[in-house]
Amino acid sequence: MSNRLTRRDMLRLSAGIAGTAALAACAPAPAGGDTMAGDSAAASDADGERTQIRFASFDWFANVPGIQWAEYHQDEAFPRYYEEHPEVEILWEPHGDGWSTKVLTNMAAGTAPDVMSTWPPIINTWAEKGQLLDLQPLVDQDVPDADDIFLAAGWDQCWDQITQIRMAMVTNIDVTSVYYSKPAFDELGVAYPEQDWSVDDCAATACALTKKDDDGEITRWGGQLRPSYVLGYFYYVEAWGGMVRDDETLMECMLGEEEALAAFEWIRHNMWDLNCLAQRNQVNASGIPNTWTGVLPADIVAFAERSADQFFDLADQMEEGSWDINHIPTGPVDRVCMGAPDQWCVYKGVADRGNHDDVWNWVKWIGAGEWYQDNVARRSGRLPGLASSADKWPGFLREIDGRLEPVNLEVIVDQLKTGEARGPQLFRFQSVAEELLVPAMEAIYVEGSEPVSILVDISQQVTEAQHATLERMG
Repeated sequence: MSNRLTRRDMLRLSAGIAGTAALAACAPAPAGGDTMAGDSAAASDADGERTQIRFASFDWFANVPGIQWAEYHQDEAFPRYYEEHPEVEILWEPHGDGWSTKVLTNMAAGTAPDVMSTWPPIINTWAEKGQLLDLQPLVDQDVPDADDIFLAAGWDQCWDQITQIRMAMVTNIDVTSVYYSKPAFDELGVAYPEQDWSVDDCAATACALTKKDDDGEITRWGGQLRPSYVLGYFYYVEAWGGMVRDDETLMECMLGEEEALAAFEWIRHNMWDLNCLAQRNQVNASGIPNTWTGVLPADIVAFAERSADQFFDLADQMEEGSWDINHIPTGPVDRVCMGAPDQWCVYKGVADRGNHDDVWNWVKWIGAGEWYQDNVARRSGRLPGLASSADKWPGFLREIDGRLEPVNLEVIVDQLKTGEARGPQLFRFQSVAEELLVPAMEAIYVEGSEPVSILVDISQQVTEAQHATLERMG
């Protein structure tokens, strides 16, 4: 497997990344070679013939085997765009290590790229620093039906509640679903999960599928929840009818309330008391090289919550027709899971660089243009933000790999269209919240040393820290 740093890996490090970005001072660009490639590029080239657009993205973005995202743009996307817009030249700039902090520093220095790939909560920090162009007036003018043509799960997260601006256009949307091994179910005569299964069904199924050897040691766990607090466990709070934080200020932590505690106790009980849901350390100790895509093929668990990036790996590692996808289980009040977008935002400096209109035309073409959005599916394998392209996504994936024919890929599109897949409830100062919440969650779920009731006091501390940070930042 590749050692590339993926979006998923970045999300696991969200506390560090978001924290650095959120608290970074708007200082001048550092001396020497610590600025991004192309920082000195002007709006026009030396001959003044073609307007330059600096486009910063990730080389690792494509999930489709054999596709390099930079090469796709250089060989296909850019030439296609030049057919309609020969007056511009698009310069690819790869996001390197520490990109979120470097971009923020370069924004303050006036040297940031024109268009940048990113995601929440990093983009929200950039918006609150006043460094992003508000796209809403341009959307109103050129894409008046935007609310209808984009999947709401992604489009709604392009609006920043604090600054009240349209921060970005949607690249694609990642979704958490349940992936399951049919042979594991068949072996013990357990029925496959149904579309409307509940959290009680989920727990009972996980216990029925958990296998032990003659010594009573577990050799396979029934299931595994998404190994992430913000993008996994916190969604169960909503399933129980609770809230992570308030909707008005985004600073009042509500994880110590009754609904949240009940959701967290359901997770803890099935993970520690019954141990039919695998603990993170147990999966990590299995010795398999990739615990993200490898748990089903290695029969470590019978089902697992995972992102929409499993398809080609599972097709390579499991027999055709031996695995499938299902919805997240329904809680006592709601059914909800992660629906997190990648996004393109525009640096506000384009207003002074003279390439504002050309930059918007490019962003509009990749964000609302069907050809490019179709290729988000065809060339990257990811689920596009444009609804019409998302409808084609299952067919595109099956064209790429015929072994996906029996897989119910339509489940993921349905999760987005029904509102099951949603954005995470992020705090205004997400990294500040995670500094307190992550150690508490580790104590409960990784160490098993604390009850969920510790979140009552922790939640109050989170709220106080949010307000203190706001006061400190002025």
